[in-house]
Amino acid sequence: MSDSVPMVHVFACSGRFASWEALQAYLAPTYTEDGDEVPSPFFLETGLTQYEPACFESALLPSPAPLAQLLDGVSYGDSWLALACADADGKKLLADTCVCVFAPNQLAHPQRSSLLHYVGSYACDGG
Repeated sequence: MSDSVPMVHVFACSGRFASWEALQAYLAPTYTEDGDEVPSPFFLETGLTQYEPACFESALLPSPAPLAQLLDGVSYGDSWLALACADADGKKLLADTCVCVFAPNQLAHPQRSSLLHYVGSYACDGG
């Protein structure tokens, strides 16, 4: 049995991304003609390593909503979503954009994201 518990890092914001493409331009790496990865602004700001694109989940709504609405149907939500929503509700957080970063992705300093508010990290039972 492993000593480390898989974590999910939850981010949210409102009014910062005009489109899905704009959100992806901030989150996703690009590649050179030779196929070399060019880190995204999100990678550089948060110190993301162990990049696994299938372990990113994002939502973008037309208007701000409670975190529970943004994260409806998120992976493994039964093990962590209530805690994240309680944290967001305590801060009166309404958002139109939410990003969840699951293991094996690792973030050295998630609070340094310039465009996404860091809600917190939560033990994620699954994956």
